[in-house]
Amino acid sequence: MRIFRFSEIDSTSDFLKRKDDKRDYDLAIAETQTHGRGRRGNNWVSQKGMALFSFLLKVEEDISIEEYSKLPLVTGIAVLNGLKRIENLDFKFKWTNDIYLDDKKICGILVEKIQDFFVIGIGVNINNSLGGAVADIATALTISTGKKYIVEDIIFTLLDEFKKQYKRFFEGEWNFILEEINNRNYLKNREITLVGSNWQTKGIAGDIAKDGRLEIITEKEKIFANIGEIHIKRD
Repeated sequence: MRIFRFSEIDSTSDFLKRKDDKRDYDLAIAETQTHGRGRRGNNWVSQKGMALFSFLLKVEEDISIEEYSKLPLVTGIAVLNGLKRIENLDFKFKWTNDIYLDDKKICGILVEKIQDFFVIGIGVNINNSLGGAVADIATALTISTGKKYIVEDIIFTLLDEFKKQYKRFFEGEWNFILEEINNRNYLKNREITLVGSNWQTKGIAGDIAKDGRLEIITEKEKIFANIGEIHIKRD
């Protein structure tokens, strides 16, 4: 595993995508990013004190692209379990790519494919402070515990946990992984609005289905969503 460290970079994911000599589990770590991105092109706020990293995963020929659509969920359970190894707190998974703590976002995940590799980008709020409007929707590990952490130790813990969960996935344990995810499904039984480019659907979130889609119970029917941005109704 090659490790590339930066005090500042545009994006750890973009750095890996630009590399000509890609290798499995190449890892890029940055203290800050100037052009971090989230899902659907949203800006990814990057502050010093966060765990900001991306790594490469080589595509296996005997896993279909349909199966690889579950990769954000596999990454999600890896981050959940990895953070649980650091602190025994009530971390939850918000479909399809966020980790929540105390009803606030603590981590974002972005999975992209380029050539024969997936680029998996992860940003976790660890030691960084959060103020203003951001503090209403996001939290950091230090806020919950009052402790300071060695960020790279957390990064390597999360990467180690990913390798364990990916091995389980590769060996056919998806049903067990999915059960663990649904046990910590942040959206379940919440009233949500799923928003697309020119449409929206309101309903109650259910389980994450076997194929990775989110079950939504609307007034008229039960649907399964695989795209869209989730907005949660707040009291």
